[in-house]
This record gives sequence, structure tokens and C-alpha cells, in this order.
Amino acid sequence: MCDETPLPKSEDVLKGIIQSENSSGSGISRSEKQYLKRFQTLSVEGQAQYAHLKGIQDHYKLKERWSNFLIGAIAAMLVFQSVLLMMVGLGKWDFSKYEWLLPALLVQNLAQVVGLSVWAVRYLFSDISNQNPN
Repeated sequence: MCDETPLPKSEDVLKGIIQSENSSGSGISRSEKQYLKRFQTLSVEGQAQYAHLKGIQDHYKLKERWSNFLIGAIAAMLVFQSVLLMMVGLGKWDFSKYEWLLPALLVQNLAQVVGLSVWAVRYLFSDISNQNPN
């Protein structure tokens, strides 16, 4: 028939677990210790690789934001220069009293457009794929 043995109480089970953890011979075999050490090492390496991957993703998101900002800034400078030339060409704006102003504005604006373009190509579009986390 059915052998009705009473089940141990939860306190007894917990005491048994605590006593086995506190015993000098922890009962963990050598291969289990090696497995745990290897698992911890691989876990840390995996977390480091994930952090590196996350950093690369964030890096490219930031590059995208800066690229959009620079596109807008360069476009605004080009629009400014076009409006300035158009207004002077139509005779609506007169800078004849300041002969140096119009050339200075045009050269400065062109230098900014070229400078931002060179900076964007050099730094924003540099390759970071060969950089290792180690």
C-alpha cells in the first residue's frame, strides 16, 4: 500500500542547508569549482563585450545627431550667404560705406562651411570597428 512517511518541516530543511554551507568540507567538487570559475570568467567577459557593443551603438547614435546638426548648420550658413549675395545684388542692401564687410562675411562664412565639412569627414565618419575592448 502507501507508505506514509511524514515530510520534513521547512525549518529542518533550512537548517540542513545552512549546516552544509557552513561545514568545512563544503562538498563542492574540484570540477564544480573549475566550472564556477570558468562560468564567472566567461560571464565577466560577456558583460564587458556587451558594454563595448552598447558603447559602439551609443557612439553611432551620437554621430548621427551631430551629423544632422552639422547638416543644418552648414545649410543655414549657405542660405545666409545666398540671401546676403541676393540682397546686395538686387540693391536692397548697400555695403558701399563698408568695403571690407561683404568680403569678410563671405570669406568667413565659406571658411566655416569648409571647416565644418572637413571636421565632419575627419572625426564624425572615422572608423571605430577595429577597436577592441581589451
